[in-house]
Amino acid sequence: MAEAFKNMYNERFFERFSKDLKLVINDFDTREFVSQIMDDEWENRELKQRVANITIVLKKFLPADYKDAIAKILELLDCIEPRYPHCSKIDDTKFGLTLEYGAILDNYVEQYGMDDYETAVKAIEKITQFTSCDFATHPFIVKYPDEMMAQMLLWSKHEHWGVRRLASGGCRPRLPWAMDLPGLKNNPA
Repeated sequence: MAEAFKNMYNERFFERFSKDLKLVINDFDTREFVSQIMDDEWENRELKQRVANITIVLKKFLPADYKDAIAKILELLDCIEPRYPHCSKIDDTKFGLTLEYGAILDNYVEQYGMDDYETAVKAIEKITQFTSCDFATHPFIVKYPDEMMAQMLLWSKHEHWGVRRLASGGCRPRLPWAMDLPGLKNNPA
């Protein structure tokens, strides 16, 4: 039997993720971070519940102000980009970061950025150059339909292939595991 997808979040992943977070968070406490994530309920959580839990814990270790927290996340991407040099190549077809990172960063923007549209959209644009950020776009499309669809049109002409891909993939009304987009289902035009 294949291992459950949710188990991609394991001690080896958290060791790597914590090492990266130490690059941008002063006095980052790996042991405390992992113990808060892998708590007594950890084994009972399914994939999306695990991602949500990781995001909640990550918020405790980032600056309280959303703009400052996103600045740290973007700084993290800048720090680890040299390990993934193909992320910045326009013609490459692979993301640099793993799905595990993507789900966490995507969820962070989605959960805490709904009231700061400008900062969140800039973060989505940057993050999606490293890993998929499709899930984060759906709640923004629901809350800011006109602004987000205009942004999708702009992104469709972006120089980075990942951002162009997000312009179509990020507004798929039936994206698995993502928030429903009833407005686009009712009127796909």
